[in-house]
Amino acid sequence: MMYYADHHGFPIVKFIDIPGAYAELKSEELGQGEAIANNLRTMFGLKVPILSIVVGEGGSGGALAIGCDNEMLMLENAVFYVASPDACAALL
Repeated sequence: MMYYADHHGFPIVKFIDIPGAYAELKSEELGQGEAIANNLRTMFGLKVPILSIVVGEGGSGGALAIGCDNEMLMLENAVFYVASPDACAALL
């Protein structure tokens, strides 16, 4: 979809509301980190403007994977954080 928008010159608008990536060994074994990196690499190569709007929760790798943009807006009660409380607890 991103390549299609880039090819036709359409701007990309993304609405973010995601708790984040799972902080578990199993997720890493299944390629979660690589999927996030591939998505970031794709978005960095696009020539069209990208706008992200955080409408609720934007947490850790899940939001990072789709939060690469030229401009980010947040609603009044939206949050964007590095790690969710659950992820922090799992790391400890």
